Amino acid sequence: MNVLVLNYRDRMHPESGGAEKHLHSIFSRIVKLGHSVVLLTTHFKGAKHFEIIDGIQVVRYGSDLFFQWNCFKLIKKLDQQYNFDVIYEDLNKLPLFSPLYTKKPHLIQIHHLWKSSIFLEAKFPVAFVVWFFERLIPLFYRKSPFLVVSPSTQKELEALGIAPKNIHLVYNGANGIPQNFEFPAQKENYFLWLSRLHRYKGIHTALEAFQIFSKKHPKVKLRIAGSGPLLSKMPTIIQKYGLSDKVSLEGFVSKEKKASLFANAIGLLQTSYKEGWGLTVIEAAEYKTATIASAVPGLQDSVIDQKTGLLFPMKNAKLCAEAMEVFYTNPKFRVQLENNAQKHAASFTWDKAAKETLKHLESLLIEPLNS
Repeated sequence: MNVLVLNYRDRMHPESGGAEKHLHSIFSRIVKLGHSVVLLTTHFKGAKHFEIIDGIQVVRYGSDLFFQWNCFKLIKKLDQQYNFDVIYEDLNKLPLFSPLYTKKPHLIQIHHLWKSSIFLEAKFPVAFVVWFFERLIPLFYRKSPFLVVSPSTQKELEALGIAPKNIHLVYNGANGIPQNFEFPAQKENYFLWLSRLHRYKGIHTALEAFQIFSKKHPKVKLRIAGSGPLLSKMPTIIQKYGLSDKVSLEGFVSKEKKASLFANAIGLLQTSYKEGWGLTVIEAAEYKTATIASAVPGLQDSVIDQKTGLLFPMKNAKLCAEAMEVFYTNPKFRVQLENNAQKHAASFTWDKAAKETLKHLESLLIEPLNS
């Protein structure tokens, strides 16, 4: 089977995130199962216009601003070259409207809907455009089959007007831990916040909560890992909270460093205002670290409150700090959460997610024959 994937980013892009990790984790495995995958995406400075990454043939062209138009312009040309059987649109920024300009079977992947939360991340003109285009999804994709990564996103799509029969749930996978990984004898004295540094990821909530917590526990540190638009501003932001001597900025970290940060942390703080699922929650759980998370769509699915972690109302720094207090002062309960979290994470694999995705792609080729 020949598959065309449409996404604004590939995993080499400086602004790649969870959607790109999902894409490459899924389709690198589909390639290994004997299928051909071409990814049409945007170009970035210093990148090749064509290269093979994880077995995926990556075609980069143009910028974000014109990517919708470039997809319209290039799909027929690429189809003549590769003769695609099916098109997979990863709808994680603006819709690309692939059903409008090709009669090929298509599958739409959605991680989450922004809804009104986009106004917490972007300035009004940009936020309004994203919000408005999401309102168009039922109009242009009403008959399209969708894949979602969490029950929360499934409910959001249904509320938007997509028929439940057209929505299929395929959970994200987990990376697994290296066979030779040695778990620490005990946790180190820090909490971990790990994500891309965007406003909607709730870093201010994490800092405010840690500011409250650290008044009683001044020796505990907060380590912030990840890159993103706010990284250069973080020293100033941290200073405003009076936490310069208690918070360390790790920046972008390697897989090895990330594993160590997860395994040694008292707990992971996941303070986002919106997530499709929460990959870092499951990654931390693999390394026997439980999560304190915002009770928002996505994170309410990846964190089972009081069993694999603790949830607090979005933006409520006081209750986040209270959850940190529980993790720090009740190690017996925390260990229980950690063990449960690790067992929970073991039920998610990228192999399983890839095979389920492939099954849905293949069904698109079979169903017309049976109709």
